[in-house]
Amino acid sequence: MPDARNPDWQIIRTSHASALIDSQAPILSNLRPAPWVITAPDRTLCWDGQEYRFGPGLEKNIDDPAELIATAREIATAGSRNAWWDGIAPVRLHPVASEIGSSASLASLRGQAIDCQMCDLCGPATRTVSGEGNPEASIIFVGEQPGDQEDLQGRPFVGPAGQLFDRALKEAGGNRAEAWITNAVKHFKFVPRGKRRIHQKPDSTEMAACAPWLAAERKVLSPKVTVMLGVTGASAVLGRHVTVSRERSRHIPLEDGSIGLVTVHPSYLLRLPDEESKTREYTKFVTDLRMAISTLAG
Repeated sequence: MPDARNPDWQIIRTSHASALIDSQAPILSNLRPAPWVITAPDRTLCWDGQEYRFGPGLEKNIDDPAELIATAREIATAGSRNAWWDGIAPVRLHPVASEIGSSASLASLRGQAIDCQMCDLCGPATRTVSGEGNPEASIIFVGEQPGDQEDLQGRPFVGPAGQLFDRALKEAGGNRAEAWITNAVKHFKFVPRGKRRIHQKPDSTEMAACAPWLAAERKVLSPKVTVMLGVTGASAVLGRHVTVSRERSRHIPLEDGSIGLVTVHPSYLLRLPDEESKTREYTKFVTDLRMAISTLAG
């Protein structure tokens, strides 16, 4: 809405995610060169006609337009000095596969992926779940797809399997904060059963649709080691069918010259029927992770 006391300013309130707002800023300024303010729950974005200013969401609702503009400009920081702006590029709202590989940063990829509709999984799922972690990581862990909790929280590996993964990684001498964690497929595939959502394995069409995202992540990161967690993660990276029991626990040369290592997905450990099996397989899983981590120092 225009502000009567600041007629050049346009005020926009939205619930869109911050990554989408950030990535669209250059397009918005081209569409409307006059000053504007966008407020969302976790982002404040200003364009004063000359520079972008990014900041956190406002702590309270401000109804007075003049006060809102003044507050937004006060809490926001010029884009040229702001980490959010680094590497962000204009993107389509509905990305296409041919454009994904040209992304120059993980932030740009995240912005693009928010509204991905390259397969039918985007409909039932709550959101796209992109990878997260250290953008300069030398090691990347690739799982299958988000689960129920990941879909709700918007983060990979935060459900029961993710908690087991964190524990095993720590025992192996690793640190999640120093790695990049992602999935071969970025939307949760499930079948509703009452109030529950039951996981379904993604098919080859869905994996192919998501392949450009994983390829772009690995291209930007250029990791030294890629750990493939389970059949789907391994098949996505290697581009072929994989039998985990035959290929786990050994170095696999990848096409880009880096090292791959296949192991089980932590959800496999949760499905084992007895404590003896769980203990034995968990120990093997930790050993695989330790092997991957030691490769970084090799």
